[in-house]
Amino acid sequence: MPHTEFQQGQLTGGLIKALGDALAQELGLSARYLLVPRKRLEAPLRDGKADVVCDMRPEWLDGKDWQWSETVFANHEIVATRRDTAAIRSIYELRRQRVGTILGYRYPHVEQPLDDEFTRDDAANNDQNLAKLLRKRFTYMITNSLYYDYQRKVHPERAALNPLTYTVWSFDTYCALPAQGKLSLATLDHALQSLKKRGRIQAILDHFRPPRRTAQ
Repeated sequence: MPHTEFQQGQLTGGLIKALGDALAQELGLSARYLLVPRKRLEAPLRDGKADVVCDMRPEWLDGKDWQWSETVFANHEIVATRRDTAAIRSIYELRRQRVGTILGYRYPHVEQPLDDEFTRDDAANNDQNLAKLLRKRFTYMITNSLYYDYQRKVHPERAALNPLTYTVWSFDTYCALPAQGKLSLATLDHALQSLKKRGRIQAILDHFRPPRRTAQ
């Protein structure tokens, strides 16, 4: 979460289901979700068993022939801290610091400037890293803003999480679909534009974020 929630092998909640349900309604279709291993994500698209996969970027998939929609979600790679630690103001403040990272993930916007002064502390996923951060196993954690905002809303220890973060880089995600699929790119883009215009996409995102503070 907030991207996906599963119960008994079925997708039951999260950003992806909320988006899929909204798109299906906009298109006058019924949504059906396929659960496949990450490395086999493209096979259902190629075999005609799936029409679209969303919250993706071209460099995250091997196939080069997919059609890409307009932006679905905006996200940010961030450095998060606890409230007892000030947010960094420069990536160079991470020099020789143990930083919470995910096993197998690359962080080029950190690795390139810091080189061998970037000290990773790998975990299997964001949840494990967040637990380490809260237990003060390390001071800094690299994650994404959608995940972190959701944790600041629901985590039992959310009061300990610093709402101020450092943005390493910002990126958009899109939907990919096959060129000869049942759903055309123009139809998909039109549906996304309609959802954005009516505020549905923003409402989905806001549902998984802490309430915004208003000026007093």
